[in-house]
Amino acid sequence: MSKSSKPTIFLVFLLLLIITVFALVSVSVKLKYEQALLQKDTALKQLKTETQSKIKLTAEYQTVTSEERISAIASSELGLIKDLEAPVVIKYDMNKVESIEKELKKKYE
Repeated sequence: MSKSSKPTIFLVFLLLLIITVFALVSVSVKLKYEQALLQKDTALKQLKTETQSKIKLTAEYQTVTSEERISAIASSELGLIKDLEAPVVIKYDMNKVESIEKELKKKYE
């Protein structure tokens, strides 16, 4: 009753192969995970710098478009003065405008 040791050797090699493949896959997944973390950190840093840049540009825009600055530049560089009088408001009656328009059409037909 001598048994062959071939099936036992085959099973041992198969088990070693499966363990090796599992180890390689786990190392590969770990490396990809670490690369993803690095990319995430890089993206977060870039987002932070872009946000800071946006805040800086918004502050600069508010400074440039302030009424005091525009008035100062207009008076000093362009020689403009601020009109202190109230603007002229013209009021009209739409019915009167329509009646005049009808009269003009009749006159020039």
